[in-house]
Amino acid sequence: MTGLAVLVGCIVLLIVAITILKVHPIPALLIAGLVLGLSSGSSVEAVTESLLSGFGNTLKWIGLVILFGTLLGEILAVTGGADVIAESVIKVFGIKRLPMAMAVIGFLVGIPVFVDVAYLTLLPTVVALSRNSGHSVLVLGLSLASSLTVAHALIPPTPGPLAVAAILETDVGGMIPFNVTIGLVAVIGGLIWIKFNQKNLSIPLSKEVVQIEEDKTTILGFKRILPFVALLSPLVLMGMGNFFSSEQPVIALIKNPVWALLIGVVFALPLLSRKDFSKNLNDYFQTAGAKSATVILITGTGGAFGQVIKDTEIVSSLLPEAGGLAAFGIILPFLLSFMFTTVTGSITVSLITTASLMAPMVTNGSLPAELTAAAIGAGSLGVIHVNSSFFWLFKEVHDLSTTKVLKSFSVLSAVVALAGGLMVLLLHYLG
Repeated sequence: MTGLAVLVGCIVLLIVAITILKVHPIPALLIAGLVLGLSSGSSVEAVTESLLSGFGNTLKWIGLVILFGTLLGEILAVTGGADVIAESVIKVFGIKRLPMAMAVIGFLVGIPVFVDVAYLTLLPTVVALSRNSGHSVLVLGLSLASSLTVAHALIPPTPGPLAVAAILETDVGGMIPFNVTIGLVAVIGGLIWIKFNQKNLSIPLSKEVVQIEEDKTTILGFKRILPFVALLSPLVLMGMGNFFSSEQPVIALIKNPVWALLIGVVFALPLLSRKDFSKNLNDYFQTAGAKSATVILITGTGGAFGQVIKDTEIVSSLLPEAGGLAAFGIILPFLLSFMFTTVTGSITVSLITTASLMAPMVTNGSLPAELTAAAIGAGSLGVIHVNSSFFWLFKEVHDLSTTKVLKSFSVLSAVVALAGGLMVLLLHYLG
């Protein structure tokens, strides 16, 4: 357990450096990764390669997604497109039920679309809903983020649950009813926690949002359809990739998050005034680039830190300890998955690692396949904190302190996981 102790020590130092010593997250994450790697016995060259690899692998798909997502959000916000969407959501769900509305949207959207991409795409709607309804943007953001994460961890055809089904050699169709039930309970548990903590989740809208409120225009006529098309088209296009063969060039193009978001931006362009169109579009690009630069860099360094955790094989060092825990029964896959997510910051790594450990116990009949898969998915929601790239993305897009995110998003992720885990236990005892 020495590797785990080193990791915990590095995470504690990282949190102290950022929250108390006020060190910027970028150097703090890089230095924490370096210290972790060296303390685990790796060479400077190997640790540096891990950091660079993690940084590059994270940004090679999310960097442009963040830029185009910010650009789409900027256009929808300033032109008033986000307000058109917000007004419609308010009409359907009502102001009091907006947190539930965001959770429903997140649960559905999170099935075909990666959490980071979906959150960035829906962010302008979250901000507009907050501005128009009086709900804290953090309340709505947490409602969306938690349900997106639940869908990512539990609901096929997202890659993690599919991998779990393959490893446990169980039918995906048999998994879905259990996973959907547990996922819904997990989301409800999160919404209850948010409701009882609303006073602690109140944050003011940023000065930029207030400025947008003053500058935005009014959308009239057929153009009121365009905000919905611009927002939904990337989500639909990315989702289509799960149902059609990627060998077809057109499908391969439109399912890619970068091109799907760019298509969404194209649909939003008619919202711009024809006068000085090129200049205005270039100004939006400049603004989006400036806003997204820090988010991109911090997300990349979060991925770099996570890569060092994976490359130091801390997870592998914990595997022998699992053998003596068989007496825990159905609780075992939940506990292991919860621990692996908390340690590594990766839901997918947690799902695959835990499923690999549980496979022998499933095949010999010691544990039921479907409930084991559900327990793994619920546990993989874990505690999302400083070793997760999404933690840093969430922090930066809402301009929150690290302490605030730890007290809100990290606690919420644990609550959601525990709610799902309790439902697994209930279903197990009900037979």
